[in-house]
Amino acid sequence: MSYPRGVTRSRKDPSLRRGEILRATVSQIKKQGIHPLRISDVAHELSVSPALVIYHFQNKETLIAEAFAWAVQRELDHLDHLSAGLTTALERLRTALDWYAPTGQAKGWTLWIEGWAGALREPTLRKVGRELDLRWKEALTAIIQDGVDSGEFTTDDPRGAVWRITALLDGVAVQTIVHRGTQDRKQAADWSRQIVARELGLKCTDLGRG
Repeated sequence: MSYPRGVTRSRKDPSLRRGEILRATVSQIKKQGIHPLRISDVAHELSVSPALVIYHFQNKETLIAEAFAWAVQRELDHLDHLSAGLTTALERLRTALDWYAPTGQAKGWTLWIEGWAGALREPTLRKVGRELDLRWKEALTAIIQDGVDSGEFTTDDPRGAVWRITALLDGVAVQTIVHRGTQDRKQAADWSRQIVARELGLKCTDLGRG
């Protein structure tokens, strides 16, 4: 079998190859979005044939859904890593907010926004996105429940608090990223701390400074 110029043929462990393809897919989604993305774009980034990508993921819809899940899992794993060794719920909450907030270090916001838009048309992506969103909320709910149990936070509805907090953060993310330059990042961070403080009976200064 002949291969196009620039395309390499090499045998790799299937799990390693799948990881490479998912990483390249995430990269391409961030560059050009979901709708115009072609399997050939992903293949070109890896210098492999489109047939290899299709072999592992069957079609574009499956590839995008799995890439989205892969990226969010990496975000969750990194949050676990950042939280390892922290002894209080407040420290864990501050770390989670510093990572999750649209003014923080998380690199996945462009992907999330693309995923929300794509989910309007793609049932598979909608299902995956809903499951992953719930996992984020469950992680934050566990932190807040621990804080309530230890007396650090005050709320009789940890789950409701998380839904209200993430609703604000998601909205701020859309404004900050889609309408770049129209939203002051410090103001966005202040709003985020204010709503968290109100929900959990804290002072804004407990959550750090902008």
